Amino acid sequence: MKRFQLKTILALTAVVAIACQAASDIPEANKPADGAAPTNASSTSEKTAPQAPQNIAPPSPVATQVLSLNAYKVPYLGFDGVFNLNAEHQNSVKDPRNPKRIDIEKMEKFSFYEDAAGKKPIARNCQYVYMGATADSKYYKEYKVAWDLFELAKQEKQDPGCNRFQYLSFIPPHGASNGEPIHMHFRYGSKPSSFATLVNMTNDKEDAAKFSPWFATYCGGGKTKCGKGE
Repeated sequence: MKRFQLKTILALTAVVAIACQAASDIPEANKPADGAAPTNASSTSEKTAPQAPQNIAPPSPVATQVLSLNAYKVPYLGFDGVFNLNAEHQNSVKDPRNPKRIDIEKMEKFSFYEDAAGKKPIARNCQYVYMGATADSKYYKEYKVAWDLFELAKQEKQDPGCNRFQYLSFIPPHGASNGEPIHMHFRYGSKPSSFATLVNMTNDKEDAAKFSPWFATYCGGGKTKCGKGE
């Protein structure tokens, strides 16, 4: 009887020893931390860490693959100095949308005035970002007419009047090469308008009462007269 009990004790001892040895052979990386609940390997492999949101730029409202008419020709693409509404172009003078004067500093800062003397500001020192150039939908193929685009910068200290001029489109200063006085054409808008809306106004049906299509003409160099044509 004693011999049977001794054999039983030895057998139980061997089982306990084997179990302890197996536990010690588990890699440290697979052992749960003290107090941590065991994890399921198959479920953790399916979970991935959350990714940071991607800052994806919205698509451009118009294609801007073309170059400005003044690319590589003049500093700041010609957008620098005082530009007055052309007194010889009656559609420009009579159109109530057109500021009488635009002051531009190095194609970054724009001021708009109700008078040619620059004493009645509509919006002053508006900061803009150049958005590139886009082809005119009607005249680019034959004459390579393109519009330079500027968007109002998002700054807290902007003159509230600048919001009226959120989007600017210009046919940049031109004319010196063919002997005409330097002049440019200008359109502007705010939401819900867009660059595409401004550029496509070239295709508007001719309507003298609505001054369509809109080709506001401004003289460069501070002049007020630069020809009757567009």
